[in-house]
Amino acid sequence: MSLNMPEHDHCRWCGDAIPFDMAYCSMDCYEKDQARIKKEKNLDRAITSLAAVGVIAILAIGLIF
Repeated sequence: MSLNMPEHDHCRWCGDAIPFDMAYCSMDCYEKDQARIKKEKNLDRAITSLAAVGVIAILAIGLIF
């Protein structure tokens, strides 16, 4: 079974079919994806900061005792 669908890509947020020259089907999808990316970056920064504080605490405890 072969479907003759025109070549297309998919929206990065919702997955709807879109032309190849587009990444998102609407500004709403773009804004939602940008918010998700920002949230993930903030979470990554928080985890990295927490890990750094943990390493510093371990080193400080090692120097004290």
